[in-house]
Amino acid sequence: MKNYTYNFEVKDLLTQFVAAFDDTVVKRYDKNNNTRQEVAVRYVFAPKQRIMYDIVNKAQNIELPVVAIDLAGISYDTDRVFNKLDNFENYRNSNSSSSIRTPTPVNLTVNMSILCRYMQDMEQIISNFVPYSDPYIILAWKEPVSSDVSNNIEIRSEVLWDQNITLNTPTETTYSDKFRIVADTSFTIKGWLFRSKNEKSSPIYFIENNFINVRPDFNFNQGLSSLDYETFFANMSSTVGDVETITLSGIPDITNVYFNTSGSLLPLDNPTTIVTNTSAGGRSYTLYGNNYDRTEFVMLSSNSAITTGFTAVNTTYTGEVSGYILPASQWNVLNNQILNIMIPALTASGRFDVIVKNPAGWKTSAEIDGFHFTAE
Repeated sequence: MKNYTYNFEVKDLLTQFVAAFDDTVVKRYDKNNNTRQEVAVRYVFAPKQRIMYDIVNKAQNIELPVVAIDLAGISYDTDRVFNKLDNFENYRNSNSSSSIRTPTPVNLTVNMSILCRYMQDMEQIISNFVPYSDPYIILAWKEPVSSDVSNNIEIRSEVLWDQNITLNTPTETTYSDKFRIVADTSFTIKGWLFRSKNEKSSPIYFIENNFINVRPDFNFNQGLSSLDYETFFANMSSTVGDVETITLSGIPDITNVYFNTSGSLLPLDNPTTIVTNTSAGGRSYTLYGNNYDRTEFVMLSSNSAITTGFTAVNTTYTGEVSGYILPASQWNVLNNQILNIMIPALTASGRFDVIVKNPAGWKTSAEIDGFHFTAE
């Protein structure tokens, strides 16, 4: 994994879990049930075995009662998996268009061990959390990866008690042994692990769409039990016959060219030749098409030396192209479908094409059937 991903989710959930319990007080009563002492129960994030070792080691003696909490395991929760194209829990920041990436649902198994010297202490500690764990308790925390400071999205995670408490009371002890009662139980925290905000991803430049010609009497259940994409359409093709594939592309598209004159557009829908004045300051044209929002540059390409300063550009998907790159001041994207260009005065006559390039590739005006620019 190239990205460093750590958002403190497990740490924060465990901290909140301990904080939810860490205010327990047990009372010591006299024979008339009058309170004579109150003792705060200490909660320690450590395995039970470590606490018991410290009790035995008199140099690090721990006073009872004490509750030991430790993380026993993390598991993937298939019951909380949903469409990754949807926003996380359908949450979207109302102040912006950003949404939360779908996190991974995980269950944190937490063990709790209660160590007491007196049975009455144990009963009070159990009475402190069991009634409130029916059916569950909720931990509220903030989504951890948003860079939007106004994002106040609250995540609520269930904490489920396993509904079992195992008591271990020593039956054989010596005079020197410390008497203690141990109760073991466990909880499940339904948490989330988030992806890194700066996770590397690649744009999608091409999408293939399959359209199938189906006879009226075709039985879809016949021989098409596999849900595998390639197998499904291979079976469709052999069984049905006609499968047409149409590719959606992010490459710029040029469909029409208009000449800007006297504050209006002169339509040039029909294939024609445009005469460009080589002595005047240049002429303005408007290109109609698609995928102009991410235009990187506009280029004039010709076999003639209509201008100087040719540049060769090689692209991954549409190959190499060369020509004169127009300065950024001479083209302007109005929206995703409209692009204005200013063709400058040229130094020689000849035929040329306009090329528009974005990260997906480039498209040339020559692909409009029979259309081309001519400098005269």
